[in-house]
Amino acid sequence: MKKLSFKFLILFAVLAVISCSKKEDPIDQPTTPLTLVLSSDVGPGELEVVGINTIAMFTITGSDGEDYTNSSQLFVNDQEISGSTYEFTQTGRFSVKAVYEGITSNILSFEVLEPSERVLIVDVPKALRNQTITFKLLDDQGNDSAPEADFFVNGEAITGNTFSTATPGDFEVYANYVANDDPYTSATKNFQVFVPKRKVVIEDYTGTWCGFCPAVAVAIDEAREATEHVAVVAIHKTSSTIPDPMDFPRIQELQDMFGIDNGFPKAQLNRTTSWVNPYPMDRVLSMAGNDTDVAIGINSQLTGSNLTVKVKVVYENGSAPGDKLVVYLLENDIVSPQVNYFNETPGHPYEGLGNPIENYVHNDALRNSLSDLFGDAIPNKPAFEKFEKEYSFSVPSNYVGDNLSFVVMVVDSDNTAKNAQFSKINENKDYE
Repeated sequence: MKKLSFKFLILFAVLAVISCSKKEDPIDQPTTPLTLVLSSDVGPGELEVVGINTIAMFTITGSDGEDYTNSSQLFVNDQEISGSTYEFTQTGRFSVKAVYEGITSNILSFEVLEPSERVLIVDVPKALRNQTITFKLLDDQGNDSAPEADFFVNGEAITGNTFSTATPGDFEVYANYVANDDPYTSATKNFQVFVPKRKVVIEDYTGTWCGFCPAVAVAIDEAREATEHVAVVAIHKTSSTIPDPMDFPRIQELQDMFGIDNGFPKAQLNRTTSWVNPYPMDRVLSMAGNDTDVAIGINSQLTGSNLTVKVKVVYENGSAPGDKLVVYLLENDIVSPQVNYFNETPGHPYEGLGNPIENYVHNDALRNSLSDLFGDAIPNKPAFEKFEKEYSFSVPSNYVGDNLSFVVMVVDSDNTAKNAQFSKINENKDYE
């Protein structure tokens, strides 16, 4: 009986340790930090065209519904001003932002004009093929004088103030107009027409304890050397006896959904297709960079521990029922020993690096899912209509902010990735 009781106590102690480690895990659920929205009485847009001596009044509202106007700092062209109003006494472009206890708001832009000046606006600076692009020509009161102007795209006159083409490429536009009976030519603006290129999602189910897992890392390195059109996610799991510092607590949910057993390494392409040893590169390259009809953009901002991520999606042919948006937060440059069964394999890239490799650098480690783990529903969207969604997250202190990155996927009703995008922290990654 004493022997059985001793075993029971050991088992209880082990279970208690495991239970505590899970409970204290800081990445269990995303939390929502405070964000600020800056607005003005001049107009609702992020770019307002105004005349000389216009006075703008600003308001700062928090995501908690509170008014932070009197407790925030206002900056015009990065110079702090006093109060919550500003008079634009010179022509040019001005940017305005608010800061409260290290939290930065959105940025408002103002174009200040003389009465004879006009600002040419391209409503879609990066457009899909056959997407209609509309040009505006705003005066110092913000009125659109485009109907009275003549527009030229790549030096050729066009009819009206809209343009579309099936030919991808870089374009420029300018306008001729008349003000006070005198002829003028606007500044030239550039825009682009593009076809989205498919990024292949490679998900690496791995662990620092897994001696054969570097084989997938080598294959991923080869894929990245061959093409820029891959988005990589390394999903770590703690073994039954050896902890992994990058353990993703919800990995079992992914394994259950995609039928992945514990015989690591395991690699998946576009979530649902197994990529098995010897990890043939043609499986990736046959898809990477192909034309597709959905594009993804990512814009992130990390201020202190407050992370805001804005994702935009646009379709050339409209969304499909069941489409979802997956937003993953990753961390790079994590140094941790990696077991290496290839240490004595002649000719292998990991030959002679040691077993374990003591200062192994891990990249693309999945830290958290800012969306639902399997994606947030994308509403029905017609062709060319942009879908946008914003995520906020309070970054735990054990993450290194500068090393964070993102992989965003649009997946179909079967959870297969239709396209993906990746970006670094504080990067504005446009459609590609």
